[in-house]
Amino acid sequence: MQIIPSTPYKTGSKAENRVFDKLRESFVNDSMYLAFHSLNLTMHAKKRFGEADFVILCEYGLFVMEVKGGRISSYDGQWYTINRNNEEHRLKESPFRQAEGALHAINNKIRDSYKFPRLTLPIGFGVIFPDVEWTEQSSEWDMRTICDAKKFRNFEGWLRNFFEYWHLKQGNGKKLTKEDITALKQYLRPDFEVIEPLHVKLSQMENIAVSLTKDQYKYLDIVAANSRVICSGGAGTGKTFLAAELARRMASEDKNIALVCKSNWLKRYLETRIQNEFVTISTINSVKLDMRRSGIDIYDVLIVDEGQDLFDFDDIEILDEIVEGGLADGEWYIFHDINNQAGLFIDTKEEILELLESYSPAKIPLVTNCRNSEPILKKVQDSLHLDMGNTGTGIGPKVHELLDADHNGNMLKEEIGNMLKGGVSPSSITILSPLSYEESSVSLLPEKMKKNIIKLDDYSVRSFPISEISFSEIKNFKGLENEVIVVIDLKKPDNLKENDKVEHYVAMSRARALLSVIWK
Repeated sequence: MQIIPSTPYKTGSKAENRVFDKLRESFVNDSMYLAFHSLNLTMHAKKRFGEADFVILCEYGLFVMEVKGGRISSYDGQWYTINRNNEEHRLKESPFRQAEGALHAINNKIRDSYKFPRLTLPIGFGVIFPDVEWTEQSSEWDMRTICDAKKFRNFEGWLRNFFEYWHLKQGNGKKLTKEDITALKQYLRPDFEVIEPLHVKLSQMENIAVSLTKDQYKYLDIVAANSRVICSGGAGTGKTFLAAELARRMASEDKNIALVCKSNWLKRYLETRIQNEFVTISTINSVKLDMRRSGIDIYDVLIVDEGQDLFDFDDIEILDEIVEGGLADGEWYIFHDINNQAGLFIDTKEEILELLESYSPAKIPLVTNCRNSEPILKKVQDSLHLDMGNTGTGIGPKVHELLDADHNGNMLKEEIGNMLKGGVSPSSITILSPLSYEESSVSLLPEKMKKNIIKLDDYSVRSFPISEISFSEIKNFKGLENEVIVVIDLKKPDNLKENDKVEHYVAMSRARALLSVIWK
């Protein structure tokens, strides 16, 4: 049976790991059977956060499995588990209600999606007690939905009887086809592990939400199997989105997580997109204060975005102090682009990367560009000879290149005017300059046009994109993106040295669908 992910998540449950192995050994090489481990539930009727231990999808339908290890007891309707150290843990509800609730949450999500209008989906749930022999009978459960230690020895045989039980119980002679299973598989994972859109085309293109590529799902699975990871990639390869998705995923394990970056803008932007009680988003300068305010002595997990901005000895010392076990023995995940985006905030020290690598992290290179259209990708790589990954998001408009020889702002005025006349939404346009608003070419625009351009700051970026055209200095816009980017006040990169290309690279790589560059 195929299991997604291919290695179990670190839920802390040895019982789940044993079930994971049993599922993997069942129905080997049968494409009609697959399972999901720790599937997030976004529409649970009773819980703010929920998950199903295992979800099995096969020709017999969709089934939720709840796993409870250790000894089990129930008194006056209250359920308990007892571990090998004789420690008792009170359950919020019975395992059967937990499994049934998760099943209905998933089924309702599938039904409400309107993607499967003609599909009659057989469903069922079961509970696995791998450490005890279950003899108790009750009107609240059916013995055929329970797998105890005895049945666990022949797990595939129990599964066959379990599927047949639900098939007959629902009186439905239909089974799912291979096409049904494939469609449900493609729907279930993106739906419950969805991330923010990575690419929105211009007005003539249909707005779509782009899921992580299969490669990036693979990266997340690799991350989940390692306690320390250095993830590198060029602009547009999805580092910030992967860092955010990793934080959401690990928060479901009730771990206290610090997501740290250098830029206060990026912090504010991420705060509106990750709202979870177990995730603290901080800048390197505020992380210790935020930790004290949250009443946290030490973080279980450290995630760093735009890591190249923290590669100096003062910042790395702070990171070492806030994570359990320190950087040498702690659990941490650092996303960076030291090759192309270093030096805007600090004098980046390559020795820091060497130090981090000495702690034996898994090293994951991101190579798939999931932000920029092919014309943008080709223009940046041809102009700057810097890596931005491969593939891109598809065809798009040609990059606009203009030369403002007169330095009077007329070219910028005309370019923005043409975009608005062509139906481009003001909210999808961001102007980037290496200079401040007052010193940039924007200051030369007519007052009527300037009134419709908002200067971004760390407050307004929380609701980005805003309703009007936006302006930002290039260094503050790292980690962000927009549909249309207009780059101004930069010299044409014909004879630039490697160290002088960072602002060009950051600015030009922020555009998803249309890039316009007005060289000075």
